[in-house]
Amino acid sequence: MNQTASHSQTPEFDTNKSQTTSVLFQPPKPEEIRLSFWSKAKPVLKEFAAIALIGITVASTVLTVRSCSNDVDRQHAQALKHQLQFSASNEGAR
Repeated sequence: MNQTASHSQTPEFDTNKSQTTSVLFQPPKPEEIRLSFWSKAKPVLKEFAAIALIGITVASTVLTVRSCSNDVDRQHAQALKHQLQFSASNEGAR
């Protein structure tokens, strides 16, 4: 009669061990660690494309301005030549 009755409904476990430690952290698999060539090359190609686009824009602007400047100089020289041609012929006719 030395036994005591247990009125608790909670189960008893052998050890006090956490059941979530294996779920919280799992080491990455080798295929997750190793990156493919395209996943490494994609950011590099994007940066190269952006730099190339900026370079092409700047170069085309400079070349366009230079071309227009040369065209204006050529037209100015032709206009002076044309004026001198007619001014010389008018001087002789007077």
